[in-house]
Amino acid sequence: MKKNLKLFAVIAVLMLLFLGACKNSGTDTTPVPTPTEALVLETVPVLETPVAPEAVVTSAPASLVSGEIVLWAGAGSIHNSLLYERLQLLGQENGKSFQAVDGLTAEQITPTVRVVVSTASADEIQNLASQFPQVEFLAVDVPGLSPATNLHLMTNEGGTLEQRSFLAGYALALTTDDYRVGAVTLANDDVGNRTRDSFVTGVRYFCGLCNARFMPVDYYPYTAEVTDPTNQADWQAAVDTLLAKSVTAIYVQPEISSAEIISYLASKNITVIGQEGQAGLEMASRLVGVFGSDIIQSTEQAVLRIVAGDGVATGSGSLELKQINRDIMSDGKQMLFERIREELLKGYIKDRP
Repeated sequence: MKKNLKLFAVIAVLMLLFLGACKNSGTDTTPVPTPTEALVLETVPVLETPVAPEAVVTSAPASLVSGEIVLWAGAGSIHNSLLYERLQLLGQENGKSFQAVDGLTAEQITPTVRVVVSTASADEIQNLASQFPQVEFLAVDVPGLSPATNLHLMTNEGGTLEQRSFLAGYALALTTDDYRVGAVTLANDDVGNRTRDSFVTGVRYFCGLCNARFMPVDYYPYTAEVTDPTNQADWQAAVDTLLAKSVTAIYVQPEISSAEIISYLASKNITVIGQEGQAGLEMASRLVGVFGSDIIQSTEQAVLRIVAGDGVATGSGSLELKQINRDIMSDGKQMLFERIREELLKGYIKDRP
């Protein structure tokens, strides 16, 4: 009987323990998070953080420009296509890297860039040239620019003002009897003074003292200045001063030239010489020739000098005498003129006093 009671007591205790465990399990309703659920809870804040604004703020860097010769092509320039062909070939023939871009910023220029040839706007070119004094900039047919130490203007004029004036004086002295030549320039003006001085230098390079052999015996050249080119009385008085000295060939500074002045000279049977674009040349009756340039060739020559380590003058490059009048300049005289022209452009002859 005692054994049965003890067994019953043990069974009762075990049942009470079992019921307590079941009760505790039923009252705990919070599920234990699985590893997967825990991962979802942790990554929710990250997914809610927008990524797009960060991508907008950090933009991709512009492509770097590293060619030794760079063509910076401006929109709409008629020179872009030919410049690309000629500069690319020039780079290949001279072992220089070439690169063409249609836009250029300060951030893109690398230390390997030597020369930038550009047809972009004046403001864009001037701005970059001022930031990179170690890079040479050639602006091709871009109006509104002022030349600087590293900014050179390539125009259809060809050569420099001094070179054109020197050769005008030389050509007129070469083709005029007794060296009776003169020039009409603008008074109290830097361009006028430089034109006059280089013209006289060119005349005297050909004939030295330039003293006439026949009456009236005099020493040439003579120059006259105009204060107001729009005033007929003013420029006519200057021209008449030269005519009174028996001058028979006159160079009119292109900046003050007009149809009226050239017509007046034609009425006096005066020989003239000019440059492309000069006003009034179509009225000349005796025109030796016209100075002009191949602007692409001028640019090529300037680039070659830069990559070779030589300097380049604004507007320098190709300078030719075109539309030559064979009745005034013979083949032999042209050969002599061409030799002097080449030596002048190479820097062997001084083009100013």
